[in-house]
Amino acid sequence: MPIHDLGYRPWQGRLVPQIGRFWVIAQTGMRLAWRNAWLRRALFLSWLPVVYIATLLLVYEQIQAHTSMRDTLVPWIRDIPITGDRHQVWACLLWVFFRYPQGILMLLVVGQVAPALVAQDVRSKAFLLYFARPLGRFEYVLGKMSVVWAYLLLITAAPGLALYVLGVLLSPDWHVVCSTWDLPLRILGASAVLMVPTAALALAISSLTSETRYATFGWFAIWAVGWATYAMLRANLPNSADAHRWDLVSLYHTLGAVEYWVFGLKYELVEVLPLPARVGILPSPAQVQIWPAAIELTAVTLVSLAILFRRVSSPMRV
Repeated sequence: MPIHDLGYRPWQGRLVPQIGRFWVIAQTGMRLAWRNAWLRRALFLSWLPVVYIATLLLVYEQIQAHTSMRDTLVPWIRDIPITGDRHQVWACLLWVFFRYPQGILMLLVVGQVAPALVAQDVRSKAFLLYFARPLGRFEYVLGKMSVVWAYLLLITAAPGLALYVLGVLLSPDWHVVCSTWDLPLRILGASAVLMVPTAALALAISSLTSETRYATFGWFAIWAVGWATYAMLRANLPNSADAHRWDLVSLYHTLGAVEYWVFGLKYELVEVLPLPARVGILPSPAQVQIWPAAIELTAVTLVSLAILFRRVSSPMRV
């Protein structure tokens, strides 16, 4: 039986525009990551601090409306800074929300999602399949980073915006929107500060090895070593207010310094927030090294992206 119509034929299926090809990689990565039970637990825990911070916002607004209630509340409520600047108090609470519970959960979430994204492709030689199709390095990297960004949005911007909405709804005065209208934009800015360098760093580490466990160890080791170094250097300082000079040795504290600037805080060494472990004192803007911290995060992002693109393109080099 003869065979007819040999040769190229037009594709009859649905074509994905080039600008959206990264989303195919992103969707696959999200589905695979969602199978991790520990990741789902971490995402659930990320929303629990919203209840606590929302309670503090409610108490603050009630105290502002009824000053006589201050002495009747439990003692730990007295540690909330009662000032005339509502914007600063809300920004302070949101900064602590990003700085402490969400900062720790960021390490856990990225440690569960990112290490396998590129390392498994290196081990399985999946690059040969990816780049045999009309897919470039940029689409590949953007797709992988979108996986990390999607889960980070679920623990940063999403609960942060929900917290702001709860604060507005629980406030007895609707004029709070006029004085805090820019905080949603600052929440998105703080989320970007947290997401971009951490995703780039995690994927760069993942691209350097074909073993997921090595990438996971490298991710946590970088943060643990920086934190331990910061703690040792701070222990030698008699004045805790001078500890912020060592923020740059720890990525965790560097992120906190930039987020401090994003939220526009202006407190001068005020004891705030009755957290169980006591947050301590907020630094003044002069003590927070904004520009060195921003430069460090930019350098980490650019170097990580350079390593990632080089490792991704290595199978195509002869």
